[in-house]
Amino acid sequence: SSGAVTHTIINENNNHALGDLIKQNGPASFADESGISAAETGRPAKDFIDISSNNGSISKDEFQLMKNQYGIKGVIVKLTEGDSYCNPLAPEQIANAQAAGLKVSVYHFSWFANPQEAAEEATYFMNYAKELELAQNTSFVNDYESVNSPNATSNALKFADTLKAAGFKNVYHYSSKSWFSSVLDMTKLGAKTCWVAEWPLNPSNDQLLHTGNASWQWASDLYFPELGRTRQFDISTDYLNAFS
Repeated sequence: SSGAVTHTIINENNNHALGDLIKQNGPASFADESGISAAETGRPAKDFIDISSNNGSISKDEFQLMKNQYGIKGVIVKLTEGDSYCNPLAPEQIANAQAAGLKVSVYHFSWFANPQEAAEEATYFMNYAKELELAQNTSFVNDYESVNSPNATSNALKFADTLKAAGFKNVYHYSSKSWFSSVLDMTKLGAKTCWVAEWPLNPSNDQLLHTGNASWQWASDLYFPELGRTRQFDISTDYLNAFS
């Protein structure tokens, strides 16, 4: 992508959830959508999920079930995308997660293709966060999976610096293993600020990946038996307690 879609009006019909473009662009084996039950043992730690409006309403009791029955400790809620979309369910999703005792973090689906757009999208992101009265120590995530640009790293740093200048110091970057190897320079971003998506066909707690990073998203199809197999969630292990 050249960034030409940066100023496309994003709405409920064309917005993206975290990982959407990774699934579209990755190899067929990158994600096994048959589903992994949260009740299975031997899997990597189930520390936090991430959600968007695509996950619909999630009640306090459902979040409580995730926490008490399966050890989920955090949730990352999509707030914004580009410079025109705010998740309308974010206020409810955040309130219910907090009421259940989960740590809440937030993410922005990025389309910026230059430093000015990076600053504008960061400002758009933080403005919704302020509207929702999120604390300044909340973890903010740049969900970067759309614009394959030679300046991707410097643009991502501008995004982070804009948030930090406003007092939001905990900024992280999410993308696929392949993009962190080719599009984004992890050494410049800082390995400890990177949340890496890589979904093995058989993720195991004795084969942990990306332990030098903040977090590892190891599946996109976790389900909680009590909530039904069709309600699937991204699941991650949190190495630095950034999101849980």
